[in-house]
Amino acid sequence: MIRAAAACAVSLCAALALSACDGADKGPKTMEEAKQEAAQMERPEPGQYKQSTKITRFDVPGAPKEMVEQIRKMMEGQNNDLSYCLTEAESEKGFEEMFKKGKQGDCTYERFDASANAIDAIMVCDTGEGGSARMTLNGTVGPTGSKVNVNVEQKNDKSPIGNATIAMEMETTRTGDCPAQAG
Repeated sequence: MIRAAAACAVSLCAALALSACDGADKGPKTMEEAKQEAAQMERPEPGQYKQSTKITRFDVPGAPKEMVEQIRKMMEGQNNDLSYCLTEAESEKGFEEMFKKGKQGDCTYERFDASANAIDAIMVCDTGEGGSARMTLNGTVGPTGSKVNVNVEQKNDKSPIGNATIAMEMETTRTGDCPAQAG
């Protein structure tokens, strides 16, 4: 459950983090309303990107200490210094995939604003079996990079792990053109 919430936050942040938008209503939004607003967002430039993730808080009070450390190390290893190529075709698609992923759970936005090169959003998801996740994203964005803080609060009394709070800083930078594909 922790991995799923963190993975969702990372993928959502990665999609939003490379974007900017003109003024928007911040209030509560359905996934469809956020999708419509995101359609107005400036698309990220195609190219090679590097994304670094630094976990700044990792609290799982109901889990054994050894398990917490193992999950933390796994998350840090998976998400630190990720390099990827964003193709022209992927850039042109915009944020369609982000909203398909968001619909995997019952999610809505308490707040969604992507304006003036900043992102300010809170997404709340029903994760099933009485659980919920609340993801907050705040930071600066642009067509060639971003710096966004993500906070995930998971609550699930039925889970063996229980509740968790994970906070991370994500920085994405365009490093140049995508490498030529070997033919």
